[in-house]
Amino acid sequence: MHRLNVSLTLWDAMPPSSDPFYAGLGQAVRIGTEMLAALVVGGGLGWLADTYLFSSGPWGAVVGLILGAGTGVRNAYRSAQRWQEKP
Repeated sequence: MHRLNVSLTLWDAMPPSSDPFYAGLGQAVRIGTEMLAALVVGGGLGWLADTYLFSSGPWGAVVGLILGAGTGVRNAYRSAQRWQEKP
């Protein structure tokens, strides 16, 4: 257990990368992950609505995917705006 605490302490003590390439790469991975998660959640909720609530065919999943895509784009835009504000 002591080994784990030392490892976590060293991890926290590492300074963030000052290389702008890695900072941009990290931001791109974060935005991509947020967009994918929004699509998965939206599509999953639409599928659940189709399967268990409405029995409306693929329309719940289609609407869920569209809403998920919109949410992912909105999250990506907001994340990019916050990133530009940082000095």
